[in-house]
Amino acid sequence: MGTVSARKRLEAIERDVLSSMFVGVLSKDDAWMEHTLNDTLPALEARALRLAGECREECAEDDPLCDETRIKAVFAKTREKLEKEHLDRESRTRFHHH
Repeated sequence: MGTVSARKRLEAIERDVLSSMFVGVLSKDDAWMEHTLNDTLPALEARALRLAGECREECAEDDPLCDETRIKAVFAKTREKLEKEHLDRESRTRFHHH
């Protein structure tokens, strides 16, 4: 079994892992959200940035997938969307309980 390239792993993080965080986000609780925002996303971002460095070594220097600025923006946008979803859910939950 061969190793998967850094580029492929980076693609998988963006395509599969980040998008999967939004599956059922309305049913996720505060503890999940806190863990995701404070632990999972930062660790994943650090891994993606490390992979970007490896990716630049193994493929074209100007490959947009390997651009650290773009990766940071993707994670910032993901964090922002998760926080918004969470706030929306909390406001709906609060509204329905009163």
